[in-house]
Amino acid sequence: MAITGSAPTAVSDAGRAGGHEQLPWPSGHNGSLDGLRVIAASAVLVTHVAAVTGFDLTGSPASWLTSRGDVGVPIFFTLSGLLLFRPWVMAALTAGPTPSARVYLARRALRILPAYWLVVVVAMLTLNRSHARSAGAWAQYLLLGQIYDPHPWWHGTGAAGLAQMWSLAVEASFYLLLPVLGLLLAWLTTLGRAGVAARAKRMLIAIAVLGCLSYGFIALTYYPTPRLWLDGTLLRSFTWFTPGMALAVVLVWARLEDHPDGPVRSFCAAIASSGTACWLIAGSAFVVACTPVAGPETLFAPSLWNLEVRTALYTVIALAVVAPAAFQPDGRTPMGAVLGNRVMRFLGKISYGIFLWQYVAIFGLFALLHIKDVFQGGSFTLFDTVLVLLAAAVVSCAIAAVSFYVLEQPIQRLYRSGWPGRGGRHKRSRESARTAGGA
Repeated sequence: MAITGSAPTAVSDAGRAGGHEQLPWPSGHNGSLDGLRVIAASAVLVTHVAAVTGFDLTGSPASWLTSRGDVGVPIFFTLSGLLLFRPWVMAALTAGPTPSARVYLARRALRILPAYWLVVVVAMLTLNRSHARSAGAWAQYLLLGQIYDPHPWWHGTGAAGLAQMWSLAVEASFYLLLPVLGLLLAWLTTLGRAGVAARAKRMLIAIAVLGCLSYGFIALTYYPTPRLWLDGTLLRSFTWFTPGMALAVVLVWARLEDHPDGPVRSFCAAIASSGTACWLIAGSAFVVACTPVAGPETLFAPSLWNLEVRTALYTVIALAVVAPAAFQPDGRTPMGAVLGNRVMRFLGKISYGIFLWQYVAIFGLFALLHIKDVFQGGSFTLFDTVLVLLAAAVVSCAIAAVSFYVLEQPIQRLYRSGWPGRGGRHKRSRESARTAGGA
């Protein structure tokens, strides 16, 4: 789940006049990315509702579509790669100061943990009461370490009400790795007297290599015997962060071009204006992913080949969906009007809460209405499934809105006010950390 800052929209030409050292950090808000968060969160909600109602096991074309709603996770990861890697790219390409890892990690923790911990407490005390007395069970989830348990006490991808949190644990792993990875890539790209273009190309090659490692890791998890619990760890999913990281490199590279019609800027403009074509590519890849070549519907373990294909298809989908939104120019655009309107921006604000609370909302509705899910013997028609989806969406949004305004927004104001940026090396360093740790 991407809980990240806004994409950069402009870099002052005035700063360029004094050389790269005078460039400000990218800033501004790209409303189109809010819409992508909403789409990704909605896709995940659809697949979760289809799972608890059994609709994704009916074998119909529609059930194949709903069973692949987990494609929202790669979109979230790509957004994280784009938005969080950006300050390290700027530091590498301009030979400027690197973001403060201490400030960045503190802001990440403040952003994701308070609301997450609240959901864990509610889910453990209401849906997992038989394990609520276990300190180990609490520690696993409070510390986002559940993905590293090869023999978990739950079934599926997580405990009741918390099954989707595996992806947040992967996000947290990425957060912890990013400062080290950023420094390593910066060192690699600044060897010798390379210019901006050479540094950017080196970084793109390194990112591509890192993305390919995921496919090798997937193969290792199947030999000598399948260890499917490793499917929910960072190395398996890292390929879904790399499209966003690559987009961050291209975006910053374009900002640093001296000529307003330089080739990289022209490339970005072409992608930004080709949203329909990019989404057609994503749609085509998604159709292929909704076939047995990418594995069976949920509940059944895919083969190695299935998992490799699905991982690659999801990477293509995430890249094709996010790229045109990431490169949107300032001002009103058709994509911005669709993805960045007031409704989408509001839902984008609370999308983290929608992700966190959706399973609790589903099970809460079932308990309130005395409905059994499919695993308890319940039976649902297509109409029933649609009703459950609509009700779960409304309840999830309502709880998420309360969570945002009562808990998340006050904490965001705290870290946006400068804490813990005081005492940093200098103002510019603090600005870089603020960009890295934005909401």
